[in-house]
Amino acid sequence: MKSVTLICSVLLISSFGVAALDVKQRFNHLDYNKDGYLTHDELEPQPQLLSNYQRWDKDQDNRISLVEFKDFLTNNLY
Repeated sequence: MKSVTLICSVLLISSFGVAALDVKQRFNHLDYNKDGYLTHDELEPQPQLLSNYQRWDKDQDNRISLVEFKDFLTNNLY
């Protein structure tokens, strides 16, 4: 029983790590100038993402941070 619990815990933790890496990879792919933020211009080629720009930008600074990107994806797309 302890082995099953341990295996399940390891699988659960590793799946969260993979999901976090996937979000970071998506963000980095979109961040063309590599400044750590997504701008309206960077998302323009992605109309399905750009349509949610104002909802993503929680602090209204006209750029999307990795935290805002992750929060939006985990709360709205997964």
